[in-house]
Amino acid sequence: MRYSQIAILLALVCSFSTAFSQATFDRARALVASGDVPAAAEVIKQVVAKEPTNVDALVLASQIFLELESSDTALQYAKRAYEESDSRGDVVRQYVAALAKTGSAEQATGIMRKFLKKNESVENYLTLVDALIDADSLRAAELVGTTAKTKFATSAQSFLALGNIYFNYKPQPVYELAKQNYEEAIKLEPTLIQAHFNLAQCYWKLANAESDEDLSNELFKRCLLSWNEVGKLDPTNARAFFEQGKIFYLAKRYRDATKALVEYRKLRPVGTGQAIASWYLGNSYYELNACDSAKIHLMDAGKQIDTLRNKTSLLLARCAFRTKQWGSAVRDFKTAETANMLEPLDYWYYGTSQVLAGDTTSAIATMWKASKVMPQQCVLMFRFGLLLQSRDTKGSSTIFKKRLASCSDSLDARILVFIGNNFFQDSVVDSAEAYYNLALAKEPNNCYFISRKAEILLARDDVKGARVILDDVVARCGTSNDAQERRYAEQALFKLCNLDLQEKSYAALVAHAKNIVTTINPTSAIGWLYLGIGHQGAGVKDEACKAYKKAIEFDPNSKPAKDNLKSLGC
Repeated sequence: MRYSQIAILLALVCSFSTAFSQATFDRARALVASGDVPAAAEVIKQVVAKEPTNVDALVLASQIFLELESSDTALQYAKRAYEESDSRGDVVRQYVAALAKTGSAEQATGIMRKFLKKNESVENYLTLVDALIDADSLRAAELVGTTAKTKFATSAQSFLALGNIYFNYKPQPVYELAKQNYEEAIKLEPTLIQAHFNLAQCYWKLANAESDEDLSNELFKRCLLSWNEVGKLDPTNARAFFEQGKIFYLAKRYRDATKALVEYRKLRPVGTGQAIASWYLGNSYYELNACDSAKIHLMDAGKQIDTLRNKTSLLLARCAFRTKQWGSAVRDFKTAETANMLEPLDYWYYGTSQVLAGDTTSAIATMWKASKVMPQQCVLMFRFGLLLQSRDTKGSSTIFKKRLASCSDSLDARILVFIGNNFFQDSVVDSAEAYYNLALAKEPNNCYFISRKAEILLARDDVKGARVILDDVVARCGTSNDAQERRYAEQALFKLCNLDLQEKSYAALVAHAKNIVTTINPTSAIGWLYLGIGHQGAGVKDEACKAYKKAIEFDPNSKPAKDNLKSLGC
């Protein structure tokens, strides 16, 4: 191939490459303009890969990644652009901005001062002021800002620079002066987005510092109006949505916070932009009890921000509890407990989750902690006492007594009976009777409480006395309109039937069993069984057979009824 042919071929290749890069570069800029900065980041990387010394592409790449809060990446691109062209103002300003945002503000100010000596412009002064603020050199920043205002008296950016100085002033920011300068900047240039942005933040600070509620509310309204103005001028300004969402979050206006932060996350999807936005958004959803929406953002916050990891575990645990995801709740509560993050009520939630996840042993240990740190949880203390009854009667009584000391309500009498039952189960009959009497003093007509007195008499072999009490229960509650009271009467009759059977008093057994199936519960399989036994004992075969068949009708698995029916040859 001749030299001229090679040259032509190379020229065509370069032309194609340049055309491709320019088109891709233009697409990146268009994506930035439309607000899709994450997509722009992917596109600009293609341009830089093709043309690693393209200064315009490097500057745009730095701007994009600075906007995405990827400051280190932004600095790499800015530095490469600066190494290629350290005399261009936009290149130097971008490099200085990237340096300042990555903790090298002193180096940034040095570069900017040197550049400013030969290239005086309001943009350069503003960049130097911001770098000096980042370097905490506020006196120097004030001097530079004042100089800029003198030299560029009609420039909005000089007022913006002074506003930034007063906004960040130490030891005490001067928000009123900052506000005045931002307002002057807007007068000179109504479309200066950064001035509206900073003014909104300034109004928020002033509103928080104001003790007069009416004035504070007015400043807060102005803050929102300024954010609205930013939205009008730049509907895809992600930082504006973030700041607005943060303000609403801090003001505990969670519904408004979610609206703003959802818009932010549309522009900066999870994994990009401000990580703290995920915390604000997830926490706002949590406060609104929208746990399904909160989860992804809380998980992202915990993943990206070490100091929030344990706190997010706690909120995720509470969310899992609310949505009845017991296994997840147990896992996250355990993480939060290890980090000493649990609040008193969380121990109750944790223990309840363990019970419902099937780990009763661990639940009991957790609920003991809960009962110590927060015994005022009346319902949960009651349930814990019940949980312990079949495992630890003394522990159950301890919890019930603490519950009585911490709460006083309609459950008091029942709790006294349950303590009595615990003593009765441990065969401490006198103590059981004492608590039954305390319960009856509160509710003298409660048939269950009365029936417990019969149990005391039976434990003392006073069958006659027990019968009197059981008959009283039947008389009181056998015809009641309350289903529970009728069940107490039915249980009392079961006891009487059993005593009749032990004494072989078949006539009494038939009478008591008939009372069950004709008056109280016609579908009682046990009542029909007792009736069959009574008739069989009295020698009335046909009636016994009928009763046993009824018992099987209501309980097909009743083995005694089947065996007795078979033995009678019915």
